[in-house]
Amino acid sequence: MIVTKDELQEMLDENFVLSTKVSSVSALENEEFDQYIIDYKLFDLFRIKRLRVNVVEPDRYFAGGNSLGFSLQSKGIILIGGNYILSNNGIERPFENSGLQTGDIITHINDKEIDCVSDINDILNHYTGGELKLRVNRLGSIMEIGILPALDKLTNTYKLGLWVKEDAVGIGTLTFINATTGRFGSLGHSINDSETNECIEVRGGNIFKSKIIGVKKGYSGRAGELMGTFNREDVIGSVDKNCEYGVFGYVSDVEEITEGKLSMPIGGRLSAKPGKATILSCIDDDTIEEFDIEIIKTNFQSSSDQKSMVIRVTDKDLIERTGGIVQGMSGSPIIQDGKIIGAVTHVFVNDATKGFGLYIDWMLDQ
Repeated sequence: MIVTKDELQEMLDENFVLSTKVSSVSALENEEFDQYIIDYKLFDLFRIKRLRVNVVEPDRYFAGGNSLGFSLQSKGIILIGGNYILSNNGIERPFENSGLQTGDIITHINDKEIDCVSDINDILNHYTGGELKLRVNRLGSIMEIGILPALDKLTNTYKLGLWVKEDAVGIGTLTFINATTGRFGSLGHSINDSETNECIEVRGGNIFKSKIIGVKKGYSGRAGELMGTFNREDVIGSVDKNCEYGVFGYVSDVEEITEGKLSMPIGGRLSAKPGKATILSCIDDDTIEEFDIEIIKTNFQSSSDQKSMVIRVTDKDLIERTGGIVQGMSGSPIIQDGKIIGAVTHVFVNDATKGFGLYIDWMLDQ
């Protein structure tokens, strides 16, 4: 059993049942961590349980608030449309005649794995005739669809007449960094395909330094938006997971991205409570600012859910500048009593000052 020093102390202080108590603690030597044996005795006479625990130094966490640019590489390429091809036989429409649909993710052609457009071009460059078999992911269902390439008479090359994209890009907010491991969490929700609104399964990706260059204020009936920009040469980390609780991966240089920050303890669902709190967010250039909010409601959750708490922006300055919570602020860490307890995830469309937050517990599990 692995615990931190604080958790060990809690075990020693805790009254478990009636007369049961910790009667003895003995330490063992180990190069990697301190080992302890804890004996539980009933009435200080009969040993009823013995635990061997390894005591380790706790991970150090830093709250984010940084604006990030994201580039996610999907498993397969995403179909966003199609066009016609002018052949010697006239106008041909392979896309329309195939049964493919916008939003389909093409993962294989003739059993060859497809990761980028060049993979398709390579197949077409060696095409000798016949129907190609495409394996596609459509809203989670895997199916095989045939398509017949057409010979473009202008270029004398075979084409499928498909418009595709290899990656998804966006702007969001860094939630936390585990300085011990370099792992980061951000957004508090997934990056979805714009056509299907389905979570994009990723094979990799990067995060970048980002700057906010403008704000579209939110108001009742319309969510606002942070307008940001990033340079794809300013890579500061890699992505390995995109799920309903955010985008996760590892930063390249922990010291650089945490410079000027203080490490914070983790709070989470057991310490979150209605009342005053703050969020860290970047709404102008690359400056991280702290804004006042109120946690209106906390939901008891024994399993993960995006809607862990309801929050309301009370900071007049933030409301004046953005109208409240806007797109791009997703992932802004929620701080209460000096602890990181969660992240902003969604805004109420009918009231931009209100939104949902996610307990940090569920993000740390990813």
